[in-house]
Amino acid sequence: MNNSLYDVIIVGAGPSGTSCAYNIKRLKPDAKILLIDKATFPRYKPCGGGVSPEVANYLDFPLESAINYKCNNVVMVANGKEIESNQHELWMVRREVFDNYLLEKAKSTGVEFIANCEVKDIINQNDDSTLVIAENQQFSGKVIVLAEGGRGKLAKRLGIAPENTILAAMEYEHYSNEDLNGKLYIDFDYNDSGYAWNFPKAEGLSLGIGGLIKGKEKGKVTLPKKLSTYVAKFGVEQFDKANLHGHPIELYKKKHKLVSGRIVLIGEIAGCVDPLTAEGIRPAIKSGYLAAKRISEVISANNISLLKKYTQDFHLNIGKDLGRAKIMSFFLNRYMHQILPMITTEKAINGFMDVFSGKSSYIEKISFRRIVKLCLRSLRSPS
Repeated sequence: MNNSLYDVIIVGAGPSGTSCAYNIKRLKPDAKILLIDKATFPRYKPCGGGVSPEVANYLDFPLESAINYKCNNVVMVANGKEIESNQHELWMVRREVFDNYLLEKAKSTGVEFIANCEVKDIINQNDDSTLVIAENQQFSGKVIVLAEGGRGKLAKRLGIAPENTILAAMEYEHYSNEDLNGKLYIDFDYNDSGYAWNFPKAEGLSLGIGGLIKGKEKGKVTLPKKLSTYVAKFGVEQFDKANLHGHPIELYKKKHKLVSGRIVLIGEIAGCVDPLTAEGIRPAIKSGYLAAKRISEVISANNISLLKKYTQDFHLNIGKDLGRAKIMSFFLNRYMHQILPMITTEKAINGFMDVFSGKSSYIEKISFRRIVKLCLRSLRSPS
């Protein structure tokens, strides 16, 4: 057993966990932080890898060396129609590089890191600390941050995981030395409850497709077949199974308590995934930043009750906007063919990219007046 008492123990070294660890040390350099992950880094992570430049607002170091490719051309496809925008810069990353870069930055501040260590349970030890139990190891911490991702089991086991919407996703990494066109594609013509994507990388393409899992429709998502059809559009005729990955994504659903005693939820397990686009890296990093600010206050004041305020911090800075995206996602998935003509315009795609790039928000772009219009159009149209 490790007899040290840590100020903060963070479980999960993805973007939310490393953002949280780094920012706590930036705000409270003397804080004793332990970061734990079940994987050895660098590690592959299934992900399209699209990142908003807004993430730079939550980290005070340059990200240039962790960016794989910068894209300025976005193409939205719907009803056979292509609308292109070139007014916004988006970043593409390889998660094995990007995540490891953030981890190394956190470690450089003095954050202690233990890899290949799976946490099995968390137990309230006493009024001052909580026990984190791993195989053959135990750690005590004043604050425990769960950044375990959507596949994590701890929050669910403890009964504190939000009720998120599940998106089934399948992705194929196509590696190529050919000079590809460098455009990012969002395509609504290949799935009735989601979209297909093509994210350009310096050495190939990240191609994928996602669809909502809805009760009786589980098992009918048929993503492999749909993805096979989609990738052929870009000259990929055969899958290398080693580069084909399926995974669930936890989309934001509604406001939920994110603090339980000394335990805080951040990242995907907290619902930090856009229900309209499935973007997760930016809100994950932002949630880590918000949690770090609140935890730093807890450490300074030695007052654990201040931790509860993080739930409201999250709601005001992340949840409210994702809630507006959830409304749009509901109507789009239910009445996709009726609504798509409304949003496949140059103005609409530029508005969408304003949000993704961090220049605007869903609350600014999707007014209640627009929601009412969607409702009326949906009611007039057959379901």
